[in-house]
Amino acid sequence: MKFTIEIDDNNIKQFITFSGLAIVAYAFKNYNKEELNEKLNNAKTSFYKIAKRYFPSKFKSIEKEINDEVTAIIAENFPPMEGVDNQYEIPKIGKDTQTILNHLQKIHDKDINPDDGKLFAYCYPTNKEHEDVVLKSYKMFVHLNALNPLAFQSLRRMEVEVVQMAIKMLNGRDEARGTMTTGGTESILMAMKAYRDRGYEVDGIREPEVVLPISAHPAFEKAAKYFGIKTKYVQSVDPVTDLVDLKEYESKINRNTILLVASAPQYPHGLMDPIESIGKLAEKYRKPFHVDACIGGFFLPWLEKLGYPIPCKFDFRVPSVTSISADIHKYGYATKGSSVLLFSSNEYRKYQFIAYTQWPGGLFVSPSMLGTRSGGNIAAAWSSLVSMGENGFMEYVDKIMKTSIAIQKGIVSLPLGNVEIIGSNPVMSIISLRSKVVNIHAVADSMEKHFGWKLERQHRPNSIHMTLTPSHIGIEKVFLENLKFSIQEVMADPNLSKKGSAAMYNGINNIPLTAIADDFLIEFLSKTYST
Repeated sequence: MKFTIEIDDNNIKQFITFSGLAIVAYAFKNYNKEELNEKLNNAKTSFYKIAKRYFPSKFKSIEKEINDEVTAIIAENFPPMEGVDNQYEIPKIGKDTQTILNHLQKIHDKDINPDDGKLFAYCYPTNKEHEDVVLKSYKMFVHLNALNPLAFQSLRRMEVEVVQMAIKMLNGRDEARGTMTTGGTESILMAMKAYRDRGYEVDGIREPEVVLPISAHPAFEKAAKYFGIKTKYVQSVDPVTDLVDLKEYESKINRNTILLVASAPQYPHGLMDPIESIGKLAEKYRKPFHVDACIGGFFLPWLEKLGYPIPCKFDFRVPSVTSISADIHKYGYATKGSSVLLFSSNEYRKYQFIAYTQWPGGLFVSPSMLGTRSGGNIAAAWSSLVSMGENGFMEYVDKIMKTSIAIQKGIVSLPLGNVEIIGSNPVMSIISLRSKVVNIHAVADSMEKHFGWKLERQHRPNSIHMTLTPSHIGIEKVFLENLKFSIQEVMADPNLSKKGSAAMYNGINNIPLTAIADDFLIEFLSKTYST
């Protein structure tokens, strides 16, 4: 994927050249190196969008290449399902139960089974007994609606109890408050909305900014684009530990800052941000501080209780932490669609809510992005926490960590391809691998082709990611043997680096403008959900 821009019109060239020189001259005079790079990247993106709008014929080759590449990827990843008819219209006569279930079983049979332990993201399977009680609880309340807490007392009671259990687990004080959401993204969206509104009302901030490491979850970027907030990313990391650079972090804080962010841990590499140190910055500059513990919130407390080393405090024991997000549908082992957003006090939580009294349909107040919320997820979350208990959580954490440590030790002793673990100390169940010698994405392709391991591909730096769950307990021996085979295969055949996901990520990384890469991904998503 080259995506080269061919511009023949001299007027366009002169416009871009002179405008670019003017910005460069201004930038050198007014910005430091990092700010200069940001301004230049923004300028290139703006030029691309303006030129694309006013001179569309000049970009036909880019659009065609994007379309061709995406079409090929779609064809490779979504082949036709043999023996399964498409259902693009509501049938004239409804189908019987068995026909429907047979159809669903056929398409479900094409899915990977999370219980097989070959999938390293998205699903957190446990055991039949636990999942039975969770699903029965879900079914009991699935048709109830948490839109109005006065309508169904059971849902309000369970939600309050789930939130209180999470607050106690994360060492919140008596004044701590929270709500349930449908997942980590919504928890982060609501936190960002709350701090934007608070910044406006309390501090008069009209151009809100958030400071966060580049490894923070992209839900923060989504929230920023939804709510008109500027993200100030800290790009630098320590060359040994791969932890965020605190000096750069502090340099991003200014009077428009509405929030500081850290992760416990960050998802890409499983590294804990220096939460206590960032907390001191929050105290120094009197800024709110959010800890994204969406993946670690229901794992780290038990890890600490078991005596495993934790690099720093990560919850409300850090005095300056004003909110925490934690997903129950990850290591809380509930059904998909349940998370909590916790605040140190109602002084912060109240900015999450929306009230509207002018609607003829009645008085309206809402705690989250969604209006209608299924009671099923609330009941499943409550049942999962109560069914698992501290003993169940700790048992799974201990077994998962034994597997994680065994895999890490095996990788360190692997004398092939200079494959290494990112970071000197992944804190829990996440392991990410990179290499300066072998194409790590080609290794992941080989692992999937030959053995069915579905490792997650990452970049900046190129790496492969694995989140370990109960389904992975005891995989270390087979996994390491398969990994050794795949590394050897890629080292023996350089052409494997020009195929599959290795080729796609290489192409994306070589695209000269972020805006073109964005166009590629949007076209991919558009075609993914097309017939």
